[in-house]
Amino acid sequence: MDYLFARDYRHQLIDVERNFKAGLLKSWPEIETYVNRLEGDTTWDHLALMTLVFYDHLHVDNRLSTVMAYIFKNLYLAQSIHCSIKNDEEGQEYNQDLQFAILIGDYTFGYIMQILLDHKAERVLSSLASMICTISEGLVRKYHQAWNTIKEIDQIKAPLYATAFQTAAQLAGAGKESVYYRLGHDLGMAVELLHLGVNNQVDQYVHSSYEILTSLKNGQTYKGVIERVINELHDLACSQERAAVI
Repeated sequence: MDYLFARDYRHQLIDVERNFKAGLLKSWPEIETYVNRLEGDTTWDHLALMTLVFYDHLHVDNRLSTVMAYIFKNLYLAQSIHCSIKNDEEGQEYNQDLQFAILIGDYTFGYIMQILLDHKAERVLSSLASMICTISEGLVRKYHQAWNTIKEIDQIKAPLYATAFQTAAQLAGAGKESVYYRLGHDLGMAVELLHLGVNNQVDQYVHSSYEILTSLKNGQTYKGVIERVINELHDLACSQERAAVI
């Protein structure tokens, strides 16, 4: 799905992809197999874009915004590789694939730490570590509980978007990091559910996002990129619902 607001970030997204091909993918060509498996994956296709949107909203400079979008792209890839590991009950073999999945997780976090240090952005490291713990807990609970798709997105995918906005607030010195975390979470849920076609749920998160954004404005009436995103998500959900009825 192509978004109108995405056009403003076309050049930055090209830079993110260029950095990815010159960075982790070049260092670990074995990763390409896992990258190919992510073709058509909603989070893979939209996380970098939404990270750029969040950083733009808080007026973080383009260079650092692009770096952080690249970081979240790598984190999601590492998470996806980690998710490919089965447990003993599912018949996981202790082979090279398992060793690689474990190694790439460790390597990615070290690699990202170095990037953050290089760009004097290490203050977000604790937020990224907390996100990884939250997602890991979600993966464990998912295995032991009967989760539906929406619950899975809420616990495993949405924390990526939430943390992206939280780190933007940290690096921008905007304060209210927990509020931006919730806004990122709800926008992430809206994006993910829109691509699942769960349009009634999309509107719930769109409405929640608008309320959070309004509270952050403190009565100001300016229209920013997030308001444009919210309006477009709402319009797309309505369009899909009308098409489904027809």
